[in-house]
Amino acid sequence: MPLQEDFKNLVNLLDIGVIVLGENHKTLLWNPFIARITGVEKDLALGRSLEDIFNSSLDPALTDAIDQCIEIGLARRLSHQLHPNLLPLFQLNNQQPLHHSILVQPVIYQKQPACLLQIADVTSTVRREQHLRSAMEQVRYLAQHDSLTGLANRSLLVIELQKLYDLVTQDQQPFALLFIDLDGFKLVNDRHGHEAGDNVLQVLARRLQTSLDNFSHNSGLAARLGGDEMVALIPNVSNSDQLFEFASHLCDVLAEPLEWQGQKLQVGASIGIALGPQQGNSPKALMKSADNAMYLAKAQGKGQAMRALNT
Repeated sequence: MPLQEDFKNLVNLLDIGVIVLGENHKTLLWNPFIARITGVEKDLALGRSLEDIFNSSLDPALTDAIDQCIEIGLARRLSHQLHPNLLPLFQLNNQQPLHHSILVQPVIYQKQPACLLQIADVTSTVRREQHLRSAMEQVRYLAQHDSLTGLANRSLLVIELQKLYDLVTQDQQPFALLFIDLDGFKLVNDRHGHEAGDNVLQVLARRLQTSLDNFSHNSGLAARLGGDEMVALIPNVSNSDQLFEFASHLCDVLAEPLEWQGQKLQVGASIGIALGPQQGNSPKALMKSADNAMYLAKAQGKGQAMRALNT
């Protein structure tokens, strides 16, 4: 019959997989596209179930959709986002999973109720989504991190501080903000140049991050506000004396000499400590308290940590 022959030719030209399933899920139609991506020729697929063809169990969402399609004529679209493993399909060039979605529709085939599966290769779409997501994450990272040191910047610090204030409860452990200002950094810059100064900032940022991770069990946030000012945010402080010991130890760690182009460079650090929310009822107020404590440390001789005076 010419009409039926035209239909078969059309199905064979489609750039999507086309499968028709009949009674007991037996395969009645298997087009060239699905043969190409599965490696299973039509003659080997016809008359067999998908479980038999793929020699594995199918995603329950697909088997349910096929059952409802044949029994009650319900059409469904199964997306790759919600159902990433509908069929065990792989890309021909690298054997990586082939991302696909399936449209399940009731049809009459050979005068019997049947189920039409249209299988679309959405691998390129998934790749574009992944690239876009990666680009967005990169933009977000650059917007919230210091380009020189890789530490968080002021924007991210304020966001994380505000989260802590939003979660404040009556019996919550305080959180701490350590305001760090480097002593003698301007002298290094003036004497050795900005390249040396940048190297000092990068080395000390790594020291700060490592020390903070060890003390806070990787829960703290290290940030650079600009110039030679850095901050450490510690979410849960159970012992203020231990916190003070850590800040004092951090002064020593940051003051250790470092080598640059065969020369030894050294700066110090003055640190102000403020506890939230007791010593500041907002991110801005807490930073002000820690900043004041840092200037007090400088006034007392630099190279040391001081607690905020206001309570």
